[in-house]
This record gives sequence, C-alpha cells and structure tokens, in this order.
Amino acid sequence: MSELFDRMRSFIGDEQKLFRRIAGRTDLWEECVHLFPGKEIISEMDEALQTGNDTVLYKSVHRLKGNLANFGFDSAAEKADAVIQAMRRNDSSEMKCRYTELREEYIQIIERIGGV
Repeated sequence: MSELFDRMRSFIGDEQKLFRRIAGRTDLWEECVHLFPGKEIISEMDEALQTGNDTVLYKSVHRLKGNLANFGFDSAAEKADAVIQAMRRNDSSEMKCRYTELREEYIQIIERIGGV
C-alpha cells in the first residue's frame, strides 16, 4: 500500500470497490491522483460562480465529479453531484451551499495529495 493511499483513506469511500476498479494497483491509482486538477480548478469554478457563468461551472464540477468518483473519493463526488443537481433545479441558494462544501473538501484532498 502506498503512503499516499494511506494518507487519503479518510476521503476514500468503499475501498473494496475501489480495489476492484483499480485491480489492486495502488501505484497506478497514485499516479492518476497526482494528475488531479489542483487549485486551478477551484479558481476556475470560483470565477464561474462569481461571474454567473453556469456553463463553465457545470462543466468544471462535472469533470471534477468524474475524477473523484473514479478514484474512490465518494463523499466529494456526492458533493459535486449535489451541486450539479441543484444547478439542474435552478436552485441557486442550494447550489452555492453545496459548492462551498465541495470546495472545502476538495481543497483538503488536493492539499493532502500535494503533501506526500
């Protein structure tokens, strides 16, 4: 098991499901996780939110959700999905609340990834 995987455990959902998905290759998982977008995606989403560019915000959150879900970050992926669902309902208040939660958790994730 890699040091990064151990450090990220608190953010990973169903480990058994993840192990099946990555065929037990935590080394490959680690390489992929290091390719996650960093704080630049946060800046991109923040700017889209501030300028009201829903298209950019939706695409960025959707892309992030895919990365998170594919690599086992279930809680953060669910938060991203909640942002998307609120956007689909045109519920701006709910979307901003859910976005704040996603943003905070993702910052914790990328800081921990960078700390290894």
